[in-house]
Amino acid sequence: METLSVAVPPELKQRLEALAAETGQTLGECLAVAVKEYVENWETHLSDVHQIDEHEARAVLKAVVND
Repeated sequence: METLSVAVPPELKQRLEALAAETGQTLGECLAVAVKEYVENWETHLSDVHQIDEHEARAVLKAVVND
């Protein structure tokens, strides 16, 4: 596993420490989960954007008017 050094605001660190304590995880475990979820979400989002840009997939929404 690789080691990263990250600077976060003190308030965010306190929140992370509280979550780690409540879940029984280490700060490193919590950060690894957070980074993994961030990367996966952005990879999916950017993949969707690229597909739209390449005209591979487009959603078409139609409005229904109820009188």
